Amino acid sequence: MDSRFTSRAGQVAGRIGLLGLLVAALAVVGAVLSGCGQSRDVEPVAGQVDAPAAAVLDTVPSLPTPAATLLPPASPTPAPTTDPALLTDNAAVQATQTAAVSPPTPPISPTLSGDATSSGDAAPPAAPLPTPYGVYSWTLKVPILMYHYISQPPADADVYRVDLSVTPDNFRQQLAWLRDNGYTAIDYYDLSLAIVGHIELPEKPVLLTFDDGYLDNYTAAFPLLQEYGYKGTFFIVTDFVDLGREGYMTWPMIEELSRAGHRIEPHSRTHPDLRDKDRDGLIWELLGSQQTIAAHIGYTPRYFCYPGGDYNAETIQLLRELEYWGAVTTANDTWHGFNERFEWGRLRIRNNTTLAEFANVLDLEGTVRGKRVE
Repeated sequence: MDSRFTSRAGQVAGRIGLLGLLVAALAVVGAVLSGCGQSRDVEPVAGQVDAPAAAVLDTVPSLPTPAATLLPPASPTPAPTTDPALLTDNAAVQATQTAAVSPPTPPISPTLSGDATSSGDAAPPAAPLPTPYGVYSWTLKVPILMYHYISQPPADADVYRVDLSVTPDNFRQQLAWLRDNGYTAIDYYDLSLAIVGHIELPEKPVLLTFDDGYLDNYTAAFPLLQEYGYKGTFFIVTDFVDLGREGYMTWPMIEELSRAGHRIEPHSRTHPDLRDKDRDGLIWELLGSQQTIAAHIGYTPRYFCYPGGDYNAETIQLLRELEYWGAVTTANDTWHGFNERFEWGRLRIRNNTTLAEFANVLDLEGTVRGKRVE
């Protein structure tokens, strides 16, 4: 036999023998460990961990504690104003600008939204926007009266201040005329629901609105409205209230109006010409004023009043995105439909409006509950 083959055979045999010894040694070690180890069927003592295992656990990073139930994100705080006339160290500004999430609009009463509840408060409006049953909606004739000041204009008042002022005596006469002629005051939530066919309006509906949030709305208009049993809608310029501007209502006054059943709606933050605003500026004015009012009255207001009656397509588009239900202009109109809900007109009541003229603009001949009589 070749010697080279014999040599290789010896080498292989040697290697096999060495592997056999290693396998045998591992078997012995495994048997020893098995005999010394604890049975898998035995439950470990609670809280007891052997030292090597504990050392290993110490090297594993602990998982974070599960988060609590997530709350809705805080409402974005609009950027501060850059108008020097509006800058101040007023703590109320910070309090309202950093308010938490705007409260959602609660469910609406199945009857008129202004009907008093058992607590004496008006039932708040609902979300989302009421839409028509089927394809069609109503176009209703409802006089929406537009007031500003309810006071005697001062001796040095300019022509605009005079024109926007209705004296308390004249306002009282107008309310008395409404009562004596069977008119019932509604609000914009009632109007929306009636247009889409969810409710019926009173036989002679009227809507009373007050722009800007002047102090005399509280000192003069409020007590007269209460005396005659009428509710109003007050459009508020929120930064004027935040800053404590002279001649405007305070938040406690506005909150009292709301608790008494009157509606509080946004009239922007600073009363600008909205046509001059870019998208961020519009968000600041439209959303900021809505959130501020919501923080004070407990529900999200859904109607907007254009400052000076000025707006454009971008303004309306953003109101839709912000889930407003409608908006009002200064245009002279008494017919209101669903598709035109962001351009509803109003009837201006002036300083020199006589009672006869007042009665004329309130004419509802040919209609009942806002609908044409066939």
